[in-house]
Amino acid sequence: MPISQVHCVYASTSGNVEAVVEYVAAQWERQGWSVKLHRAEQTSIELLQANDTFLLATSTWEHGALNPFFTKLHQAMKDLDFSQKKAAFVGLGDRRYEPLLFCEGMEIVKRSWEKNHGQLWGTSLKINGEPYRQLELVVKPWAAEFMPNEGTATRPSGLKNLIGGIFNHA
Repeated sequence: MPISQVHCVYASTSGNVEAVVEYVAAQWERQGWSVKLHRAEQTSIELLQANDTFLLATSTWEHGALNPFFTKLHQAMKDLDFSQKKAAFVGLGDRRYEPLLFCEGMEIVKRSWEKNHGQLWGTSLKINGEPYRQLELVVKPWAAEFMPNEGTATRPSGLKNLIGGIFNHA
């Protein structure tokens, strides 16, 4: 099914997650997709109920906790069925502080999505540290993997994980 609109829901306190999501949105819009940005703390659960294609992005706080700006929406997500919906995931973290829980905030949201029958759309993007130097080198190729092929969105092929400039092939 061709994608008509992608809703990017993100939690950003320092602006890093917001910068990555805005960059991805700009890449997708250049290819003709309609992209809407939504701050998680200002987003109602009705947005997730009424639409079917998402980018969900967050940072990790403290010791593997979800960004507090995503907490209310995440709680509401636990009661929904996401069958027939798909989401891509972006996480930001810093391995210096939490090597074992790197990007755990994103993983928390992703696990809830999967538990409630949501489809994973492509490969998750995990960014270590400040994202600004990684936009062109890491984020741009990741965003390009989602672009349509003959009118339908494709799943990124050959990529298992993308972390801070390192491509780990499947």
